[in-house]
Amino acid sequence: MRRFLVVILGLVTFSVIATTANSEASIQRLRPPSSLTCSRDHLTSYQGRILAYRRSKNIIFLRVRTDEATTETFTLKWKATEKAEKWFLLRGEEFKPEDWKLIESAPGKLIAGTRMIVWVCDDGSKPVFDWRPKEK
Repeated sequence: MRRFLVVILGLVTFSVIATTANSEASIQRLRPPSSLTCSRDHLTSYQGRILAYRRSKNIIFLRVRTDEATTETFTLKWKATEKAEKWFLLRGEEFKPEDWKLIESAPGKLIAGTRMIVWVCDDGSKPVFDWRPKEK
């Protein structure tokens, strides 16, 4: 009986160690999109679900609950002569004007379940919003 318990205890210990190693191995750093010009050592990403979203003619405000359990706010402002899409990506690729329908059900109304990666460079440039619509 004692030998049996030692074997069972050994298997449980091995299982816990293997699970912990797998969890740590699955955590990866995001690869920035090739369109970003900021060097990796000056770039930070915030990935998570969007808690608040407001869009007007020249401003977008976001509050994001990150996957790291922090809440971050971002505001993007642009000139009337510029298009917001300049600072947008869709799943890491160029954002096109027709992509609005993938993230909004109506102008200024975000589709539930849309996620986001916000790329921020420490050089003072505007953040880049990488929209991640809910997969159907």
